[in-house]
Amino acid sequence: MGKVSENGLCSKQHILYLLYATLFLLPLNPFLFYVTLLPAVMAWLYNWRKKGEVALALPPLWQPGAVFLVCSFLSAFVSKDMAFSFMNWALQPLMYALVYLLIYTTVSTEKEKEKALYAFLAGAVVTVVYGFFQYANAADMEAQSWVDPERFPLLRRRMYSTLENPNLFGAYLLMIISILTAFTLRERAVKKKTVFAVILLSLLLCLALTYSRGAWVSLAAIVLGLTLFYDKRFGLLFLLVPVVLTFYHGQVVERFLSLFSGEDTSVDLRFALWESTMAMIEEHPLLGVGWGAYFLAYPDYNFFIQEEGVLIFHAHNMYLNMLAEVGIPGGMAFLLAFFAQGILCWRNYRHGNDSFTKSMGLGGVLMVMALSVISMGDHVLFSRSVSFCFWSLSALCASCRK
Repeated sequence: MGKVSENGLCSKQHILYLLYATLFLLPLNPFLFYVTLLPAVMAWLYNWRKKGEVALALPPLWQPGAVFLVCSFLSAFVSKDMAFSFMNWALQPLMYALVYLLIYTTVSTEKEKEKALYAFLAGAVVTVVYGFFQYANAADMEAQSWVDPERFPLLRRRMYSTLENPNLFGAYLLMIISILTAFTLRERAVKKKTVFAVILLSLLLCLALTYSRGAWVSLAAIVLGLTLFYDKRFGLLFLLVPVVLTFYHGQVVERFLSLFSGEDTSVDLRFALWESTMAMIEEHPLLGVGWGAYFLAYPDYNFFIQEEGVLIFHAHNMYLNMLAEVGIPGGMAFLLAFFAQGILCWRNYRHGNDSFTKSMGLGGVLMVMALSVISMGDHVLFSRSVSFCFWSLSALCASCRK
């Protein structure tokens, strides 16, 4: 009790309250969560410095993340706008690292981990409710730029809820679906299992209404993960795909099949962006074009979009985008840090001592698999909300086996 009173508002309990609030707010607004996140980080650092209830500890496989932090910081020196890159680095990669360490060192007991998970789920429920409310407002939805009436005349709405665009919402849904699927399958209490299942079905319906083809393909990665690591019978779900394609001809099928038609402008755009990004990597192999500076460098490599004033913020491919912005060493370090989360989750699933740890482990493996697939056609971690959710969920999983 002496330590709690000495640290006052910087006690572990107050830090946890701020952290739970942050996890709830992450998907709701790309800036609002900083209101609770920054005080949480400062209180955590103060508590650690005063040798309170929180002790700093490095998570397993931390080295690639540290290398990426250094490389991304150094890349800002070669950016066309150094001030922007440094500020962006401080608000994103640096904060991702701090949040990861904050969760890893602060969330320790199973009850605290459950509260953190419920904070995530509460935020997901809000996004689902708002998404359906938004989707019902047809006039507003039809005005959005990501609806292509010429290519898909019957597709007038795509759900995006609070996540800026449908593809980002799809990526967010994939993360929560991955975690919640694992808990739904492994939960034995009937009431809790039923609640999880209802939320999960709502999330899946929202994913369908995003009409995000990359998210749909990534959902197949989740099913593949369940087939390989949980129960081979999940592989039977793949047999439903040809059946649906044969007998159902609605907008979901039409949009999915457009991936293979060879007449899709968004697919053509991605190939053009990847060509430009490869040129960036070849000319800036060591430090890249600068963290967050892709949109500043792209006009010099614009081989496709000739219209002035069009901003391309990222390469629509996480793998190429990271190599282009921070160089080959930094980009490879980021990818190692990303896939290291899958390794840590796998260890938890295989060797965890309790149901919560095993469920988080399985869900984390599915999450990394899904994001690794969707990131081939889109750079969803460009979004602050999506990135913070990913690294927060990864840290929660890593904290399960401290």
